[in-house]
Amino acid sequence: MSDNISNEITEQILTKRVRCDYDLKEQEIMKLTKQNILNELEISRLKGKSIIFENQEIIASRIVTAFKDRKIINVMVISKTQSGKTGSMCAAIKRYLEDTGNLIPIENIYIITGLSSCEWKAQTKERMPESIHARVFHRYELPNTFADEIKNKQNVLIIMDEIQVAAKTGQTIYKAFEHAGLLDKFKLYKNDIKILEYTATPDGTIYDLLKWKDASTKILAEGGDGYIGCNDLLQMSRVKQYKDLCGYNKTTDEVDQEVFENIQDIKDDIDKYKFPLYHIIRTKNGKSHTIPNFKQIFNTDNYSFIKYDGKSEIEDINKILILQPEKHTFIFIKELLRCAKTLKKKYIGILYDRYTKNPDDSTIIQGLVGRDTGYDNNGISICYTNIDSIIKYEKLWQSSFEDPTIKWNSKTTKYINCNLSSKDTFMNPENYGCSVASDDTDELNEPVINIFKTQEEVKEYFKKELKNLGCRGPNKRHPNKDGYYESTIRSSKKIYSCEDVKGDKKFGLTKNNYRYYPCYQDINDKATLQWWIIHYEFKT
Repeated sequence: MSDNISNEITEQILTKRVRCDYDLKEQEIMKLTKQNILNELEISRLKGKSIIFENQEIIASRIVTAFKDRKIINVMVISKTQSGKTGSMCAAIKRYLEDTGNLIPIENIYIITGLSSCEWKAQTKERMPESIHARVFHRYELPNTFADEIKNKQNVLIIMDEIQVAAKTGQTIYKAFEHAGLLDKFKLYKNDIKILEYTATPDGTIYDLLKWKDASTKILAEGGDGYIGCNDLLQMSRVKQYKDLCGYNKTTDEVDQEVFENIQDIKDDIDKYKFPLYHIIRTKNGKSHTIPNFKQIFNTDNYSFIKYDGKSEIEDINKILILQPEKHTFIFIKELLRCAKTLKKKYIGILYDRYTKNPDDSTIIQGLVGRDTGYDNNGISICYTNIDSIIKYEKLWQSSFEDPTIKWNSKTTKYINCNLSSKDTFMNPENYGCSVASDDTDELNEPVINIFKTQEEVKEYFKKELKNLGCRGPNKRHPNKDGYYESTIRSSKKIYSCEDVKGDKKFGLTKNNYRYYPCYQDINDKATLQWWIIHYEFKT
């Protein structure tokens, strides 16, 4: 392979990824090996092991289109928990290889995660073409094995799963990228490095991603038909606020009696089931009084108790969950069943996350309520968790993760002066030799306000003018019981006048999103309804 970058060019600052040149023999080898992977994917589809659905094909097409812009280094795909990320990865690989404009050595496609999980690695390999198995790495393999292997390669596609894990500057992903020489925007462009990121909870990484400007983009991936998400479960009244189940006071050496009332609430729910089910209870680390507390409410003759933690002999919890229990069975877990794990849900009844006074919102969404989402929800499960985290997540989703006023609590976000931002993740462009301040040459004008008579006209405008923003188009709005359309601005949902909206036109607005509001010239006259869509344009 020959590098088509001259010494003259390397002394300049590159502004896009440089295409690698291959001789005819190398091109033929890549075409043949590419066909091998496509054949493997088709065989997996026919066997039912790795089915790619229509919504995943659509996202894959958007990913490939994004990478056609050679200024782009990072593409972040945000998809809700259990909505089919692995299938989307398969679809992205398939669509990328099918595109005749893309030639890439198969040994240059990697799938990595900051998770420390052999289970994730096995699960990912099971769904991926065998040709890629050798380049699926989890946390402990990144700083050495992965970094050593990728260090001097050109024309590389790195697919990253659960991007929010081990994501701070100085943590594992940062160290791996540093060791591999990837913390250098010039080298990323010079060596044609493409990074495709997946997550349900981007946390602080999204705010650092946005600083990359035209070198990055994000895609919100909607779930397919039949998908049930956290907010769906909440709207179905199948989510309840969690409470303390341990209640042990070290000072008094006693358990708070309120705990037993909380456990009785669980029993009341279980008593409504018509047949025995599994009930998953997350306990605190270290010594916990949760199990003894349960045994005071649930007779051990009528209920089964199982421990599932790092010391358990259970290799795969799903081997238990696929069999209907003979009696109601509690599975008490510690630090397991978080992000990436798919559960067999048919016989699951109650899921109860561990109560904490200051919950990590990302941990909640990726926790037991996240494990209960997907396409195979059984319709009867009930999850006890932190409801406010679900509400905040839905608001973030609706804002394309760009509303800085939402107080999202995670390991990589901070909320100062009513503004949400990153705590500095490995995605911070300053880590790659990019000066954020000096690179900020685009000056924002006043927002553009476009006014329409109907929602349909707004949707047509979005498709024509704003489809490349990387966020969802406007949702269809419905009137309230009085026939008026309401909007939400600064968490206040009400009927707004056009003057109200104009006064708040910059709220939550960035160059990468838009705002969409129904409003009235006269809030007492329904006939004065207008539909406003607001976005920025840049000075030329």
